[in-house]
Amino acid sequence: MNQTATKPNRVLVPTLTGIGLAIGVLVAVIASDVILGVIAGASFIAITVGLVRLWTGGDNQQPHR
Repeated sequence: MNQTATKPNRVLVPTLTGIGLAIGVLVAVIASDVILGVIAGASFIAITVGLVRLWTGGDNQQPHR
């Protein structure tokens, strides 16, 4: 049986990226250190992208014939 993977909503990815950006800026302002802000924002974005791929089955792509 062929199972179709669900695709993430068009609004989901930009929203999560915006949240990651906001977290990075917030951490940078609070800690007065840009590097910590970049690390926090990039970590959030990387984790959420991984979770969205896991949730939607993005890693189980079949080869094209």
